[in-house]
Amino acid sequence: MKNMDFYERYISLTDNELLDVLKRRNDYQDLAVEAAVKIAIERKLIFSEQDLLLPEFESLKSDVSKLFPTVSNKYHRQRLIGSIFRVLYIISLLPLVFGLMKYAEGQTLFSFIGLGLGLVWFTLSFFLSKSHRKLILIPLFVLLFSTSIYICLQILNKPTFHYFDLFVLFVGTVIPFYLLLFLRRLI
Repeated sequence: MKNMDFYERYISLTDNELLDVLKRRNDYQDLAVEAAVKIAIERKLIFSEQDLLLPEFESLKSDVSKLFPTVSNKYHRQRLIGSIFRVLYIISLLPLVFGLMKYAEGQTLFSFIGLGLGLVWFTLSFFLSKSHRKLILIPLFVLLFSTSIYICLQILNKPTFHYFDLFVLFVGTVIPFYLLLFLRRLI
C-alpha cells in the first residue's frame, strides 16, 4: 500500500484510535505510522514526530512473547476470529478425505467414521461461529483428544513403528488445540 492509502484509511479513525496506533507503532508498517503521524499533527494531537519520544507513547508494547497475543482493536479481533474459524473448517476436511480414501479401499466402517467425524467437527465449528457460545468448545476438545488418542493407539499397534507418524499426530493435535484455546480467549 502507498502512504496515501493508509492516510485515507486512517483519516476516519477517532482521536483515541489514532493515538493507539501511535502508541503501538512498532506493530505497524512504516508507511502506516507516517500516515498516522501526519493525521495526528493535522488534528493537533501531537506537534511533531519528536513527540513520539515522550513516555506516554512508549507505554504500550507488543505482546509478542505471550502464548496468546493481545488484540488491540475490534476490527483485528473480528478478522482473527474469522481466520481461526476458516482453519477449523479446513480441519474438518481431513477426516472427510480420510473417509473417502477408506471408502475407495472398500473399508466402509472407517469411511463412515471419517465422514461422521468431519461432519460433526464442521457442524460444531459452524454453530460456534454463529453463536459464539463457549460451551460448544467442549465437544470440539473431546472430539480432538479422543480422535488423537485413538490414532496414537493405532500408530503404536502397527508392526512397523515410525517416529514421524507420532510427530505428525502431535502437530496435528497441538495446532487445533492452540486455535481452540485462542478462540476461547477471543470470544
